[in-house]
Amino acid sequence: MKSKFQKVKGTYDILPPEIEKWNHVISLLQSLSNSFGFEEIKTPAIENLDLFKQNVGFETDVSKEMFSWEDSSNNHLALKPEMTAPVVRAFIESGFYRSKPLCKLFYIDALFRREKPQKGRQRQFHQFGVEALGCSEMEQDVEIILLATKILCQLGIENTVLQINNIGNTDTRQLYQEKLSQYFTSYKSQLSKISLNRLEVNPLRILDSKEEMDFEIINKAPMITEYLSKEEKNNYSNLLSHLDALNISYEENGRLVRGLDYYNSTTFEISTISSRSQNALLGGGRYDYLVESMGGPSTPAVGFAAGIERLILESNLKLPNKGPDFFIGYETGSSKILKIANQLIDNGFSVFIDTLKKSEKNQTKHAIKLNAKYYLRLNDKIMLKDLHSKKEFEVNSANQIKDYLAL
Repeated sequence: MKSKFQKVKGTYDILPPEIEKWNHVISLLQSLSNSFGFEEIKTPAIENLDLFKQNVGFETDVSKEMFSWEDSSNNHLALKPEMTAPVVRAFIESGFYRSKPLCKLFYIDALFRREKPQKGRQRQFHQFGVEALGCSEMEQDVEIILLATKILCQLGIENTVLQINNIGNTDTRQLYQEKLSQYFTSYKSQLSKISLNRLEVNPLRILDSKEEMDFEIINKAPMITEYLSKEEKNNYSNLLSHLDALNISYEENGRLVRGLDYYNSTTFEISTISSRSQNALLGGGRYDYLVESMGGPSTPAVGFAAGIERLILESNLKLPNKGPDFFIGYETGSSKILKIANQLIDNGFSVFIDTLKKSEKNQTKHAIKLNAKYYLRLNDKIMLKDLHSKKEFEVNSANQIKDYLAL
């Protein structure tokens, strides 16, 4: 039977038993983040449009894909398409820059972008990310990358590659963008339409083009390493030496840029080694000027984000089919059996109560299908059946059931 209503394009339902995998992954992400000293943050689903328009870069793909509107009070609002700007807004607004000089936050949240739905990415999607605000040292970059690699390891995601780059500070990027603009302008007639648009707004983002006709031109473009200052080169070298010491494998990619305008210095991305075009698992980098540009004090920062859908898609988790401790059935005497069920729940057991009052045969089938450990049925008397050993006992109370289980 077809439902009268259908889910909105680009959204999806997370149904049992898939939700069990989601809960497991989210628990793992929370646990690992906590083990590195990161605290969880939640921000509202809606923000002022200018938060993204002014800080993400209004000509980026993210800003163009926003769900935004003007409300009845003439406020321009948007469903948040990314999390770093909202986290920074909360960091400033809460005064964390005073109370937490080194502020380490992580988030797990739903985001929204009006893009073409694809496997592993829908218009409503979920993202995990970490943000470390207050430290400019390369060791902070290393910690962030170490956490990222541990998450992938815990999820059983293998055959990955960490690509890393340094895109310099504001002055370095400005000089490099001028050189890139000169270079790409000489190839205007050969560039893709999207790269032509980027040439006018941010030539650096042409390096991130996924259009095949741009590849050969990009491969011959100047490298940003040619324009890094001595200090930037030393910092980058220091970062790589730390990764070496931790046995974290990486590939240097001088053309790796991030899709948002606020990044500087360290940029990195971890992808699966596969033939799929959409194989990025997570990415991040430094954004040392974003806090100040949003009205806060000068605050260096670094972080990364990962799509939870893609992490789950690539993970090799095999969760046990965990059913309830007790499947409880009855035909009459519901008050008595509900009292026992309540006592079992109070003692930490999980129960599934068959309120449909099916036959004993059908209840047994249902209990086995749910992978329940025990079948408890009230008819003239209360019978407890171990669904694994098939042994059956008469019981009179929840305490007697507990005593049996303790044997």
